[in-house]
Amino acid sequence: MRLLSRTVALVLASSLLVSSPVFAQQARIVDTAALNRALASQAATERAEREQIGRVLAREDVRQLASRLGLDVARATSAIATLGGADLGTAARHAAALDADLAGGASTIVISTTTLLLILIIVILLAN
Repeated sequence: MRLLSRTVALVLASSLLVSSPVFAQQARIVDTAALNRALASQAATERAEREQIGRVLAREDVRQLASRLGLDVARATSAIATLGGADLGTAARHAAALDADLAGGASTIVISTTTLLLILIIVILLAN
């Protein structure tokens, strides 16, 4: 009886040792190429959003307005790199709206000032 117990235990232990590496080699849900494409796409989107914010902050009229309001555009510009995710997307949407408003000759300065303030405040607060 004792010999039978040891034999069964030995067979079970060896079968578990042999089968566990097989189960560890499960197929991937997402292939590597698709994952790399998704990551590259996300990086390109974030880069474009950062460039959009940077273009707006580099405008002379935006710099003058920020200076009159006592806001530091240089600090906001350097803080763009720290933004990410939803915060970056929100700031980029505001920057795009501001860019569109100012592109026609600054006819909507009230809306543009509000948008500029939102961008600068978001960027500066997130940098801290």
